[in-house]
Amino acid sequence: MTPVVTAIPCAAQPAMPWANGGGSTRQVAIDPPGATLAGAFRWRVSIAQIASDGPFSRLPGIDRAMWLVRGNGVRLDVDGREVVLAHSRQRIDFPGEAAVRCELLGGPCEDSNVMVARDHVSAVADVVELAAGVVHPLPDAPQRVVLLWSGRGHIGDVPLGPRDAARLDGMGAAAFVADEACVALVAAFTPRR
Repeated sequence: MTPVVTAIPCAAQPAMPWANGGGSTRQVAIDPPGATLAGAFRWRVSIAQIASDGPFSRLPGIDRAMWLVRGNGVRLDVDGREVVLAHSRQRIDFPGEAAVRCELLGGPCEDSNVMVARDHVSAVADVVELAAGVVHPLPDAPQRVVLLWSGRGHIGDVPLGPRDAARLDGMGAAAFVADEACVALVAAFTPRR
């Protein structure tokens, strides 16, 4: 079965300011469609602009993965454990229940996030850097999201540019093709039985 590929252009990704005023988040994709962080979502992919120091929202029952996209980075206090993300593509995983405080390391920065409701969904997610012409097979999973951080590429006949994304629903082989050098976040979501 061929998966259904839906383009999610950057311009169609809604941006939402944080309640504490410390930044904003651009929601790339959420499942089920139309869900919210306050409601019952199964998974979510987003990009956040961190503008000032402050706490992260607590999200009980959610597992979070975060990568630094650009900027000088952040120092995080995660339940008393210090973690520094100072280079693009660095990652941290933490539970949504954790008390997390963020300190900027020299100005605003941008990060990318994958969140899953741990009792309902498991995720495999990674950031890949690809040279022009590389064909990158996507993990076979019921739902997948590819978010381009930079560069251009395509999945089937769906073109992707910087900050564009594509959502794939349905099992079956699929690949991302790098039309030029690019960096992409690839996430695959599988329901827990």
